[in-house]
Amino acid sequence: MKNLKRVLLTPIIVTLLGSSLTANSSFMNADYDKEFQEMQQYVNSMVDSHLTRAKLGNFGYPRVNVQSTKESYIYEFDLAGVDKKNIKLAIDENNILTLSGKKESKIENKTDNYIQQEIFYGSFSRVMKLPDDIDQERLETKYDNGILKLTIGKKELKKPKSKILQIK
Repeated sequence: MKNLKRVLLTPIIVTLLGSSLTANSSFMNADYDKEFQEMQQYVNSMVDSHLTRAKLGNFGYPRVNVQSTKESYIYEFDLAGVDKKNIKLAIDENNILTLSGKKESKIENKTDNYIQQEIFYGSFSRVMKLPDDIDQERLETKYDNGILKLTIGKKELKKPKSKILQIK
């Protein structure tokens, strides 16, 4: 994850630095200006070609809507194109929800002749910390038309009792 952040932030910083320096040409001569402009074009082309959403894969996938009602939490995951048999959902004892699976491509003739490719295919995993007041005994799932709906009941949390201590 640390390397991914570095890969994502470095070109952005270089681009911003290049933009600010080329915009302030009173501090450099024409040779430096041209070099920074070429460097900025290179970084922009690298970002455009290598850091597209499809290349980043499952970053932030699947998208989710979360609702809270008086009695439950409702999570709706956008899994369009994912076969139900390829979805795995788990909640551990620490209320950590893990949704994982695989979105398979239906295209038989796979080529690299794409002009633009934004549709994600491949394995994915999304991990979320659920609220403390969920009732793991009251879970309901439904998968319909590419939307996985998870409804989790709420329970009342025991409030910690305070004890007045006598100071001696």
